[in-house]
Amino acid sequence: MSKRFDNKKLVMVLAGLLAILLLTIMVKIPKNRSTLKEKLVEFDTAAVTRIVIIPKATDGKDFEFIKENNEWKLKQEDIITIPRGNAVKNILSEVLEIKPKSLAAVNRSEWRDYELTDSLATRIKFLDKKGKNLADIMIGKFSYNQVAASPYSLRQNNIAGISYVRQASEEKIYAVDGFLSLSLGGGFDNWRDRTLLRCSKEEITKITFTLPADSSFVLEKRDSVWYANNLPADSLNTEQYLNSISYLNGEDFRDGYTPGSSPDYQVLIEGNNLLSISIKCFRGVDGKELIFNSSQNPSVFFSTENRELFDKLLKPKEYFTGSDTKKK
Repeated sequence: MSKRFDNKKLVMVLAGLLAILLLTIMVKIPKNRSTLKEKLVEFDTAAVTRIVIIPKATDGKDFEFIKENNEWKLKQEDIITIPRGNAVKNILSEVLEIKPKSLAAVNRSEWRDYELTDSLATRIKFLDKKGKNLADIMIGKFSYNQVAASPYSLRQNNIAGISYVRQASEEKIYAVDGFLSLSLGGGFDNWRDRTLLRCSKEEITKITFTLPADSSFVLEKRDSVWYANNLPADSLNTEQYLNSISYLNGEDFRDGYTPGSSPDYQVLIEGNNLLSISIKCFRGVDGKELIFNSSQNPSVFFSTENRELFDKLLKPKEYFTGSDTKKK
């Protein structure tokens, strides 16, 4: 009788322990899963009128995107300029698509390991016209993962990125897919419009080169034939030149520069269905610096001591007439 009672008691104890285990699993697993948000942040993009970016310390000072009269401008201290094409659209779409993949850490003691402290992270704040904070996120380090290639792929392997992020008001750190610190990081200049020249070579019919001394000339297309100061132009050289200038960016920004005189060099591009494009070049005081300005980005001056851009844009007449082989 006693033995049967002990067995019954043992079964009841085991049943109780099993019930506790099942209850723990049922409670704990959903709790762990609940720490993963479907998306890191959600907000109405139409309500955003300011985007404040606080870059990591090594990338310089804070700056912001400001929406005025339905147009976005980029501002840092006294400098107000034009952001690069689709900058704001890309920021908004990329941030809203951040989907936590896993929970990497749960307290601030690990922020430094994931580069999510104030000085190591890139912080992005989204505000409405009343200054209300719609979202505030921190973007930390990223790492590479090698992903096995599909048997149908010609590539041997693929590289995937994992970034680490958190909401500024929370301690939890999430791992997400992508290279967010590359696409959303960088300082003020990384987000500025570097346009110097954008045009379609098919639309160009005339280019006027204003050069020092008596070296100015006109490259003009007449009846599908190019001429340099009325001399037939080398078709190959002309084609190479037109291809090389159709998409040009400036290099370093030269904020605060005011030309003291007329440009030392100038290129005026005209054509069909094409607004005239003027590109001016000034020599710096030291004679080494070259400063460019384009009518397509008139408020911005670009500076360089590298002659690559100069040599690409400002060709002598002999380049087109075929007698200057060194310039080819």
